[in-house]
Amino acid sequence: MRKNLAAGLLLLLAVLYLPVYGQELAILHTNDLHGQSLARLATVLEEQRQLYEQLIWVDAGDLFSGTAISTLLQGQAEEAAVLELGLAAITFGNHDFDFGLAALERSLAAGVPWVCLNVFRADGTTLAPPFFIREAGSIRVLITGLATPDTPRMSFPDNVAGLVFTDPVPALQKLLDEQAGNYDVCVVLSHLGYGEDQLLAQRVPGIDVIIGGHSHTVLNKPVAVGGTLICQAGSNAQYLGRVVLSLQDGLSARGELLRIAEDTPPHPRLVELDRKYEELLAAELDQVIGYSRFGYVKNGLGVLLVKALKEFSGADAALYNSGGVRDGLPSGQVTRRDVYAVEPFGNQVVVITLSGAQMAQLLEAKAKRSGDFYEGPRLVDTSKTYTVATSDYLAVSEAGYWVLARGEAEYLGVSVREVLEKYLAEEVLEIMEQGAR
Repeated sequence: MRKNLAAGLLLLLAVLYLPVYGQELAILHTNDLHGQSLARLATVLEEQRQLYEQLIWVDAGDLFSGTAISTLLQGQAEEAAVLELGLAAITFGNHDFDFGLAALERSLAAGVPWVCLNVFRADGTTLAPPFFIREAGSIRVLITGLATPDTPRMSFPDNVAGLVFTDPVPALQKLLDEQAGNYDVCVVLSHLGYGEDQLLAQRVPGIDVIIGGHSHTVLNKPVAVGGTLICQAGSNAQYLGRVVLSLQDGLSARGELLRIAEDTPPHPRLVELDRKYEELLAAELDQVIGYSRFGYVKNGLGVLLVKALKEFSGADAALYNSGGVRDGLPSGQVTRRDVYAVEPFGNQVVVITLSGAQMAQLLEAKAKRSGDFYEGPRLVDTSKTYTVATSDYLAVSEAGYWVLARGEAEYLGVSVREVLEKYLAEEVLEIMEQGAR
């Protein structure tokens, strides 16, 4: 095994009794890949498949959304990568709905092994199969998936229209009761977040392994809650998690994260696949669209973004959520690829008119969300009205700033990304004018 793979810590836990002796099952796991290239991860996957005869690779969701290629091709590049690499199962993350239901239906039809127990269509059927039973040697592995019930609050209404997200706890308990005797190991792919996974392990007995996502938690070794192991591998393909289950007088488990380092060689098959999609979009993405006087980290870019929104719209204030800013910017020339890295979601600009009292409520809500970005007045005259530039994502009551949904909204017909591009392009013009003087 290469030196740059993290040396794992041995976790030995008697979790459950299996009627199968002498078997060893390796569960490789990822989560929150967010459109990143899987070329380096593919190399480590192949190494692991050579080490373990019985092995499955699973993912806890948010495969889509987070890169320019992901956004422009609506997840097709990620889809092709996981099919090429033999993913056994993946559940829905909230960002997997960013491109709408049609993209997920295309993905299901292509054979991506989505599995989810608590997302239903209007007719009562699940959007994806509620569970799989995968056989690894003579071990029967029940794999199910859970999406966060908060997904409708985190997505545009049109993207989840007609879908119902239910409480995962009773749904999971019912499944385990119905399938009792049909499996040897239960693996839950959870896009609920680490805290919710801990509660899930307490509330639903009989889960052997929870592969978590959503909170981007780096668990260097599995955490035991009762008889359940909870695992999570950060985000963005920085790690490949590994849990090895073996039976020696009961089930023992050892788990670790394998670091996907910069010097991990990319796998040739995935390099070729990446090149195919990159060539489709290279001319558009590498177009220089502006100039940045300074290099910006993510938080600095958030400050710049609300300034750009306020100037573009002429509003009294601008507000943007921290999760909508995904990266910083380099100094110097800025390409469209750079801007997509900052804002890959395609949020639209909306200006909302609020009464003075509503504006005071907005500032009160903002004070509780210190990570979000705001530019505008800090003191409010309740006899006046105020305009706030923001994104259509924040303009719905489910997004956390419920008062915005009560104001009068004007949609400007332009994306946040386009506003940022325009702002950076104007920086170029200003620099040219200064040079001419």
